[in-house]
Amino acid sequence: MRHVFCSSLLYFIMCLMKKLLETQFLVYLAKCIIGLMITYTIYVLYPQHQFFWSVISVLLAFSPDDKDAKKVAYDRMKANVLGSTIGMIIFVIHVPSLLFMCLGVLMTIVIATILNIQSTTRSALAAVIIVLLYEKENASYHMALERMFCVIVGCLIALLLTLLFDFIIYKDKRKRYIRKAKVIKIHYTHKPKS
Repeated sequence: MRHVFCSSLLYFIMCLMKKLLETQFLVYLAKCIIGLMITYTIYVLYPQHQFFWSVISVLLAFSPDDKDAKKVAYDRMKANVLGSTIGMIIFVIHVPSLLFMCLGVLMTIVIATILNIQSTTRSALAAVIIVLLYEKENASYHMALERMFCVIVGCLIALLLTLLFDFIIYKDKRKRYIRKAKVIKIHYTHKPKS
């Protein structure tokens, strides 16, 4: 029994190490750590603003799957702007109540479907509820606008890091990662045969 447990544990550790050494995992990890360091620095430098939303949004905007990383960052920005805007409109029309929160959820789902950003509807719904509940306590729309700005800052940082990593790292046809600079050098320095 003990031998089976040790073998299973060893197999699990080997599979985990194999996964941890995959380039896609390492790239995702590097993007998350760098994004966290940048947004946390902004948060510390400007404590009077709500940049903790930037810290959260930069991590939500990254995708472990490399093929849709840019789309996720764009869609998260759209979703947060949508949710914050709907929350602000409802807040201005009427003091939030359960009925108006349900109306906000309905409007958010419908508009997210029309804009074709269903994959990030959850972010938009969270933004609506956060704005409505937070503003109900503070009775100020300025904080909602600041929150929306800080979320967009986090998403933009995630998008810029994704684009930077895409520029530095290139995936060949066999899905292997190689440095893009190496590919460019080989491509442009070889002279065609006459």
